Amino acid sequence: MYLYDYKIAEVGDFEWYQNVYKEIWFDHEYSRYGVEVEKNDIVVDCGANVGFFTLYALDKGAKHVYSIECDDKNMGSLHYNLENTNSTIIKEYVGFGGGNFNIENILERINKPFIDIIKIDIEWAEYDLLLNTPDSIMKRVNKWVIEVHDIYTHHELIFQIIEKFSKNGFDINFEHIHKETNLALLYIKKR
Repeated sequence: MYLYDYKIAEVGDFEWYQNVYKEIWFDHEYSRYGVEVEKNDIVVDCGANVGFFTLYALDKGAKHVYSIECDDKNMGSLHYNLENTNSTIIKEYVGFGGGNFNIENILERINKPFIDIIKIDIEWAEYDLLLNTPDSIMKRVNKWVIEVHDIYTHHELIFQIIEKFSKNGFDINFEHIHKETNLALLYIKKR
């Protein structure tokens, strides 16, 4: 797939989309440390945006991808880009509490006992979501790729998340990929 094959939302500038596309398809930022999509995986894409990661996962052999996005401005592009693919679009706000769509809700909606890999890029809602996900639900996901925001001011929360995963039998890698930014990625895999 090439960037010009996609429909992008009327949000942001083209350069931003170019960077995100490059990060996913060429830099493989969501495929590191043994945390990657494998053939026949059930994948959940939280913060699907316009579908770049969903299509990447399908290209890697995912059996099905559940693409969750809350922003109305992205929905037209997401539907266009994922038409005739093994994906399901779910319009929900992923988070915890207050009627938000959490990991347990996702498992119920997709009617699966487990998820092979989940990608989470939900713009600061990752902290409440992960810290409040029950251990028993956390263990129903084999691999996680999580973008964490404001890493300098939220380092205590990041430590809590790392500790929670570690205590529940997961190996974790932290990478501050873009040194000029205030975000990083966590790569998490069951031992």
